[in-house]
Formats: sequence, C-alpha cells, structure tokens
Amino acid sequence: MRALSLALPFLAALPGAPASAADPSFDCAKAEHEVETLICADERLAALDREVARLYGLARNGPHMDEGRAKQLAAYQRGWIKGRNDCWKAGPEDAAKIACTAGESMIRILELRQGYFDARQDDDAGISGGPMALDCEGWAVGVGFAWAVTDPGMAAIQWMDATVALEQAMAASGVRYVGTSWDGDYELWTKGDEAMLTIPGRETMTCRIEEIG
Repeated sequence: MRALSLALPFLAALPGAPASAADPSFDCAKAEHEVETLICADERLAALDREVARLYGLARNGPHMDEGRAKQLAAYQRGWIKGRNDCWKAGPEDAAKIACTAGESMIRILELRQGYFDARQDDDAGISGGPMALDCEGWAVGVGFAWAVTDPGMAAIQWMDATVALEQAMAASGVRYVGTSWDGDYELWTKGDEAMLTIPGRETMTCRIEEIG
C-alpha cells in the first residue's frame, strides 16, 4: 500500500518497503514444508512472514504480557503456522498456494495488531499499520482493518467473527483493495479519512475511518 500516506494523511510516517528478498523469519536451509519453500522463494511472502514474526515478538515480550496470556499467544501462533502451512491444499497451482499464504499472513498481522497493544509500538521497524476502525453508515457493526506495505499491498478487514484478506488493486485515486471469499467479492476503497466498503449481501457503504487507541 505505497500510496497509503495519501489516502490516510492523519497517519504518521509509514514504514518502508522490505529491504531483503525471500529472507523470512526462519532458516530456509531447514525448510521442509511445501509452503515454507514457497515463502523462501517469494519476496512478498517472506516480507509478510518477517512482519508476523516481528509483531509476535513484540506482543510476546511486551510489558503488558503475563504468563498465562503468553502461553495462549504461543498456542495461537502454533495453530496459525499449522493453518498457514495447510495452504498447500489451496490448489494444484503455486499461484493459489501463494495467494492463500499471503492472505493467511495478512489476517494474522491484523489479529496481532488488533489483539495486542505492544505489537503496534514499533511501527517504524515494520511494514504494517493499523488497526483502524470503519464506522459505516447504516451498519451498526464495527469493522477493523490493517494493512501491509508489500508489492502489491495487502489489507485485512474484520467484523464480528468474519475476517477477509484483500489485495491492492488499481485506482484512479485513493487506495483500493479487492478480494474474493467463499461468499463473494469484497472491496475496500480508502480516500482521505473516508472509505467505501462493499461486502456480499449489502450495498456499498460509506464509512468514516477512525483511529483505534
């Protein structure tokens, strides 16, 4: 989301693009799983993996963490890795597996940023931002979203028990993300401190973008 500074001018300086290619948080020489091999060969997947690991470390070692919550976080992280590695089932083509892995990574970034205050305390060192809140007209449901500065950029939106990963697409102005889930097509288009959100089963909604403390 390289244009995000134009779309969300109230944010502080955005983190820069990843410096190294195909250099994830784990040792690629020891990669055994098919999805790990894909991550080691793909710059964007490696950048997302590093960001997940960075946010996890901040949350795990932050001043607001206690022993019980740390055990829970570690268990969730192991579960997420297992789920991410299941992306080998996404389809016979590498493109489907890569898209699944990127989406799972972006969703985990949102979960960590939204669930752990300490995970979002060193944003200058990473590639992600958020969470922000969408206050949408005519819809009394809170929507959170986060983003990652990759090529192409990514975002994830969450409301109630639903979470969907989106990928940046072309836009004449602002920043636009699109995605498809089992229930249909999604679109998030941010312009300044406003956004247009389209989800299956609802008309396109005008939303106010608000910071989350």
